[in-house]
Amino acid sequence: MNDDKSDSTWLPLAIAEYVDRDEQLLSQLEGLLVLSGGRSELVTPAEIANGTEVSVAATTDVFRQLSQTDAVTRESFRTSVEDSSFRINVEACRRVFETARYAARSVNAYEARQPPATEATPLVTFPADPAFEDVSPASFGMSWLMPTLTRQIKRSETSITLVAPFFERDGFAHLEDVLLSAMERGVRVRVISRYLTDTDSYNYSVLKSFAERADEQDIDRSLLRCVDYTRWSRGTASAQRRQDGATPAFTLHAKIMLFDDAAAYVGSANVTDYGFEHYLETGVLLEGPPVEGFVDLVDFLLNSEAATSVSLTD
Repeated sequence: MNDDKSDSTWLPLAIAEYVDRDEQLLSQLEGLLVLSGGRSELVTPAEIANGTEVSVAATTDVFRQLSQTDAVTRESFRTSVEDSSFRINVEACRRVFETARYAARSVNAYEARQPPATEATPLVTFPADPAFEDVSPASFGMSWLMPTLTRQIKRSETSITLVAPFFERDGFAHLEDVLLSAMERGVRVRVISRYLTDTDSYNYSVLKSFAERADEQDIDRSLLRCVDYTRWSRGTASAQRRQDGATPAFTLHAKIMLFDDAAAYVGSANVTDYGFEHYLETGVLLEGPPVEGFVDLVDFLLNSEAATSVSLTD
């Protein structure tokens, strides 16, 4: 076992980690330590932290690591390390921090070259079944669906896209207020659904009511775009191109929500009270590279021949 404290090659990286591998913060710490050492002053971790943007706790941890080298020597012992006095070895301190900055730079460069990680959060809505009374989503390693969706809406800064085949007033009420708040922040909301060209359909009436609420709150209507994706067979009469009419040749049954094109919910729940509160529904919130595929799919739908922008004004 080597007892030479200055030979602890892992210590500079540990020091860099305590300041989140921020080279500027490392330089701030080094500057004050070298200045104090040059004046032969005794300093405490708390005093050094007060002159930098580093927390007292992180600075104290840095001192603990430096104590394992010859860069600092503990001269007085108090109840806590942060209030104890240390003498600084200027040259040793400079060597340690030079290596710490190099370690921070190397690790940061390595991580920047790595592909983005994928995060997947399993989501669930429990059915109104007494058998589920004594369990929670955590029992299955999952999270609640509705709180997760509303949290993502509140975090969105630029755009929210909702793809769903069926809307119902009580179900959409779970999302309506947070979507309006998002639009007040300038977030664009796009909705892609079916039967929106039928002004008597459930989907149209729910979204029209939403648009009217936006108008009442003086929200820029241009932030809301509703698109119908329903393709009818060529011979289907206009009177039959309705929710209660003929069966479409092609339409959507997907349930997707995109948040800033950076996170995507994909699941089974329709925008209904049963889907959000009473049926067993599952899904997943994705973050990372797989989201790009859903962004591309939505763009493809919006640019397809079957996509029709719908006005919700009379």
